[in-house]
Amino acid sequence: MTKQVQKTLLVLAREAIVGTLAHAAQPVYEQLKREKKSPYTQELGAFVTLHTQEGELRGCIGNLWGVSPLYQMIPDLARQAAFSDPRFRPIREEELPSLVLEISILSKMRVLQDWHDIRLGSDGVLLTYHYHRAVFLPQVATEQGWDLETMLRQLCRKAGLPDLAYTDELCRFEVFQAEVFDETSV
Repeated sequence: MTKQVQKTLLVLAREAIVGTLAHAAQPVYEQLKREKKSPYTQELGAFVTLHTQEGELRGCIGNLWGVSPLYQMIPDLARQAAFSDPRFRPIREEELPSLVLEISILSKMRVLQDWHDIRLGSDGVLLTYHYHRAVFLPQVATEQGWDLETMLRQLCRKAGLPDLAYTDELCRFEVFQAEVFDETSV
């Protein structure tokens, strides 16, 4: 995506959070809804992540598959990350100036036959084992300083599984890539 598209998506996300807090109009959303232009009409998986200026996670919600056009999904995910991530209290208006919004636009999923083929730092990973599932975006392992086995153990924990469940032949892995951009990079 071009820098302009990235910037527009970030403005759209912030506008949704501010609009919810201040009960304000959301003109960028209304314009994109009227125009219905690509790439804003594409249905792609995406995540919206909120960080403090110090880099602390403050919320992250996403959808691995496109279920609506980006111009609709990005504001929905931004509101959910800001107000409905169960790990955090809802964002307050006084926090807005210190928040940094990040968006990850996902590629299509690809099934891997062997977990050894996961490319750390490049692949996001969806682990599925029976009814348990968990996902990490591509940047998580790198940000945490994890090697592949550590990342997979952490992914198992996130899914509510024993640490070495990833070695079971019934464990399934799907990978994806992400185009990641934030308010400090565009």
